[in-house]
Amino acid sequence: MRKSFLIAICLFFAGSVISQPLCETASQKPVELLEQELKRNFKVLKKQKPPIYYLSYNYKEEMSQHLEVAEGGVSWEKEQQTRMLQVTARAGSPQMDNTRTLKLDSDNFYVPLYNMPDMTDGGNSFKTAVWRATQAAAERAQKDFSRVQIDSITSSKRADNSADFVFPEKSIYCREEEPLSFDMQQIKERLIEASKQVQGKPFILDSSFSFALKQGYRYFVDSVGSRIKTPFAYVRMGYQLYGKTADGLDLSRGEFYDVLKTSELPTQEAFLADVQKSIRQLQQLSQAPEAEPMTAPAILKNRAMAVFVHEVLGHRVEGHRQKDDSFGKTFTDKVGHQVVAPILSIIDDPTLAYFGGVPLRGFYEYDEEGVKSRPVTIVQDGILRNFLMSSSPIKGFASSNGHGRSQDGRRPVARMGNTRVIASQTVPYEQLEAMLLEEIKRQGKPYGFIIEDLSGGFTQTSTYGPQAFKLEPTFVYRIYPDGRKEAVRGADMVGTPLVSFNKVLAAADDYAVFNGTCGAESGWVPVSAIAPSVLLEALEIEKTGKSSFKPPVLPPPSATKQGGNR
Repeated sequence: MRKSFLIAICLFFAGSVISQPLCETASQKPVELLEQELKRNFKVLKKQKPPIYYLSYNYKEEMSQHLEVAEGGVSWEKEQQTRMLQVTARAGSPQMDNTRTLKLDSDNFYVPLYNMPDMTDGGNSFKTAVWRATQAAAERAQKDFSRVQIDSITSSKRADNSADFVFPEKSIYCREEEPLSFDMQQIKERLIEASKQVQGKPFILDSSFSFALKQGYRYFVDSVGSRIKTPFAYVRMGYQLYGKTADGLDLSRGEFYDVLKTSELPTQEAFLADVQKSIRQLQQLSQAPEAEPMTAPAILKNRAMAVFVHEVLGHRVEGHRQKDDSFGKTFTDKVGHQVVAPILSIIDDPTLAYFGGVPLRGFYEYDEEGVKSRPVTIVQDGILRNFLMSSSPIKGFASSNGHGRSQDGRRPVARMGNTRVIASQTVPYEQLEAMLLEEIKRQGKPYGFIIEDLSGGFTQTSTYGPQAFKLEPTFVYRIYPDGRKEAVRGADMVGTPLVSFNKVLAAADDYAVFNGTCGAESGWVPVSAIAPSVLLEALEIEKTGKSSFKPPVLPPPSATKQGGNR
């Protein structure tokens, strides 16, 4: 099961860029110390039995600021600096090493993280900490390799016996930027003012207004000779409003703004207008009729389509999965075949930092395996062309294309970055709605659907389950043949990938960005998806699951006069 959420922080930079190809500036002390320890340790470890044939260090220095506001006051505020090291040791050989997924233990993706000392003593304590972490990583890798060897003896033949690893190219790269700076007092006042807008609204049971910033540098050094220093910065401001119907259905509305600098934040007037719009929509949902299961023509609005492609296609074209015998392999043997409607092409391009002035969370220069990011054409005119690849090769795809990604403390695998849907033929959105009405009439349906937003969902990719998806719209309209629209609640989208993607009849020219965070076996990574609105010939809707808890009996203080009785 894979799930994507619109909760997290967005990463990017402002300021001037200073490029030093050989990382020779005074601030390269971490690179120098890591390189010294790696050479010293690897010289010994590669001679052990089993040998450590590859070694890498991922070191990150991070400063974070978090602010949350609720009910007109600050509920949480924190500023923190961290220094973390992750060591990757590969034991055995590229053909078979300690990272191979075991038949009875599929979750071997955890990697220890080590808190690191500063370098005020010249780096002696830092080097000692690196040595300890390397020793622990090597011992663990050798033990895991022994388990892999035993598992390979008792396991059935693999469908794809490709190697477990391909060496990355040597990369020498350094980029530095001025750190971001925000007026936290001003942002606090803005959030407090906005949070007061929800008071006195009994249909709003909870709310959160937040700002988060994470920024710093990532250093990568490996036994191939790579030395990389890249900056990162995630910035997000936003809010979420929550409600519940009397029959137990949870409701939510919200908005998030991913920015790189102060000038990109929405004006307070626009921010408050968005909050008021979300309040109206939540009230509308709390009074809306419940959706009924049916199949009908539908429009997936641009951001909803972006989430749809990410969830339904994205995980199925991540390369390492194609050689996992427990994986459903929906597209494994489909290279060169049509898998989506011919009017669509899909490219994953993590080199894009912006689209239409909007920062993209899926932007990165080098992946967590030290491989330079690059655009990959996954689908061209409906035909599957490529998979997203990490350093784990598969049949027909022998090397990484810069998509080895993970959160801290997890082993990288192939993951999405910026997934972009491009339509070869488009119409204005108003025309797309007119086409939807015609399709409703042609099929003789009582109404169709317009999916405004998706919060994410899950998709089954295991051979032990159906190759299906279930996505969770947060705002849905029924649209009748005469053009009348009616909000409905409790509608989930369900279907199968091969059928659903070939139901696209037309696309609009209104491309928009979804920024979020995606979870899989290598943890949570920042992602973006870009898509236009599309018209689907048929979309299956079913009822959303409900909780067994009823709304609160007691009214909130803000819904009563002076906090007393009504």
